[in-house]
Amino acid sequence: MKKVLLLIPAILLLASCNKKEMQLSRAAFIVEEGVDDHSPIYFETGEDGKAININEANRIAGTNYIVSIQRDLNVKEVLQEIKRIKDHKYAEDNMHRDEKGVYLSYADTLHKHLSLFPIKGFDYGFVGPTTQDKVVYLKDANNFLVEGKAVTKDHLLEAIKDKDSLQLGVNKDLTYETYLQTRIFLIEKEVADKFLKTDLIY
Repeated sequence: MKKVLLLIPAILLLASCNKKEMQLSRAAFIVEEGVDDHSPIYFETGEDGKAININEANRIAGTNYIVSIQRDLNVKEVLQEIKRIKDHKYAEDNMHRDEKGVYLSYADTLHKHLSLFPIKGFDYGFVGPTTQDKVVYLKDANNFLVEGKAVTKDHLLEAIKDKDSLQLGVNKDLTYETYLQTRIFLIEKEVADKFLKTDLIY
């Protein structure tokens, strides 16, 4: 397939396969813009307004997965399902080794098109750490605990400037959008390499 670079209108809404409008997470920074040969997967709010409805009927093994997720869904529930999808895609016992990527889509508010966050190298755990040493815990969109000490987002970079091998912990009650915006923020500020590639949600 041709490389995908999807333009979206200013309202930053994506129409899903069942014609409901999906509100994607938003960020004013481009991580990646497009990939070849992809399959779409959609995470939406279920009809009961609580459960997650996952449409992965068009998922094709050996393609890049682009996962579009309703931004107000619960981060723990979303990432548990993302882990399931990734574990299946990259399972050791698959007949053919799948080297394609998995990407989370989001609305780039600066350039008004769809951008992608690659997560092939990420993993997720759902228990808390045994120590607060080197843990950066995301409490909400603007507040963190750095090794147990409260730090606002504006002061996060200063708080971690001399640290590395940091563990990102995430409040399990947050929205998926808050988590994704934080991960994009770390890339934008060029500090993502200070963090491990396994995030803990608890």
